[in-house]
Amino acid sequence: MAIFYCVVANQHCPLAEHSNGGDKSMNEFAQKLLKKLNLAEDAVEAMDFDGKTYSYRVDNEVAYVCVTNAAFGKSSAALFLKHINQLFDNQFGIRGKATKLKLDMNRDFAPTLKKQMETFSSDKGAEKLQALKKDLDNVKFNVQDNISTTLSVEVCISKTALTELFSMRWTDKVLERGDKIELLVDRTDQLNSQSAAFAKSSSNLHRHLWWENVKMNIAIGALILLFLLLIFLFIRGKVSGSSDN
Repeated sequence: MAIFYCVVANQHCPLAEHSNGGDKSMNEFAQKLLKKLNLAEDAVEAMDFDGKTYSYRVDNEVAYVCVTNAAFGKSSAALFLKHINQLFDNQFGIRGKATKLKLDMNRDFAPTLKKQMETFSSDKGAEKLQALKKDLDNVKFNVQDNISTTLSVEVCISKTALTELFSMRWTDKVLERGDKIELLVDRTDQLNSQSAAFAKSSSNLHRHLWWENVKMNIAIGALILLFLLLIFLFIRGKVSGSSDN
């Protein structure tokens, strides 16, 4: 297994990169790939070209690209880029997508890229990948548990939320693909928030309908009392008129 090249970039320019000194055309192709990416939409994909695999990840308007051999595997490359994504965010935060200076983070982050590329390309890389895979399996379990909990809530769910739940039920298939699991993980927190919102909305709707029912019963009761009062007054008037006669 080997990682030949890795680069991090925003919509303006490359921010940091490291190469193990391989084929320059490989690096150039990776740079061309960067220019064609739509950084406004998060994505995780991979493609094969000239005997190598080019994998990329777009997250929060920052792109992460790595070049590996076929033996490394697309799912392993996706895990590697996810790891680099986390390290970069922890170190630079929002600055990553804002800067316009070419290789602005190269001095600080290139050593990190070098170290991680060497680790993942070595025998220790298999252990690292196994640990990351275990984390994803835990996420898979949590996602499935969240789905079961959410589906048990008896509320009126919007069409958008239903689409979200439907897609989440196919978690196993997405996890097997490997190249898009991270997008599912990033939406877990959003689903948890929606579940709480659905429960709160259901409670509010129940109270609202109960109160409307009470008001309607009061109004009907008042009308009945008024009607009975009018009948009573009418009969009383008739009786009084008959007595006078």
